[in-house]
Amino acid sequence: MLRGVLFDLDGVLVDSLASIGACFNHALQALGRPPLPAASLRPLIGPPLEESAQSVIGDDPQLLARFIHVYRERYAATAVDETRPAAGLVEVVTELAARVPLAVATSKPEVFARPILAGLGVAQHFVAICGRSLALDSEPKAAVIARALQSFAGRAEGLVMVGDRRHDVSGAATHGIPTIGVLHGMGSEEELRAAGARWLAADLRALPGLLREIEDQL
Repeated sequence: MLRGVLFDLDGVLVDSLASIGACFNHALQALGRPPLPAASLRPLIGPPLEESAQSVIGDDPQLLARFIHVYRERYAATAVDETRPAAGLVEVVTELAARVPLAVATSKPEVFARPILAGLGVAQHFVAICGRSLALDSEPKAAVIARALQSFAGRAEGLVMVGDRRHDVSGAATHGIPTIGVLHGMGSEEELRAAGARWLAADLRALPGLLREIEDQL
């Protein structure tokens, strides 16, 4: 029996490439670095921000802190306006929320995730919106998912994760939750298969039908 669905945010419920990419490049330029093209920015979206930033600018703690400060300053001011909904967001979330409880588990700080979902008109459909704090602690996805599980009596049985990166798959697997990998996000089919995604879906609109098909397998 399907008891609930957990969603990643960036690349799954929302198209955040333009928003995150603009902030990432803004921070790079503030440090005197050249901006990155969209193709280079795409794989940086999904992991904790400090992990992605470190892969580009190195591991100097002061430089990393400066980068994230500049990034977040712009992101806080622009994220709600610049983040676009994934195709079918409102209709799919509305339909699924009428069937089972939904929750969000994202590596984005929760203080950013909540207003984004509210601005897109879907926050009310989630029983929990869980994200990271603003601490630069590279908190793993499994820890965020653990907080989301509190809304499901702490039990993973009957739950499914919907994600677009390997971090989503491995984080859910830590709790014994299988993952649907969506192909409209930031990760490739190869990444999702290699990480162990049990099912694949072309986009959000494919989820209601797929969830009906797999419900008996949970």
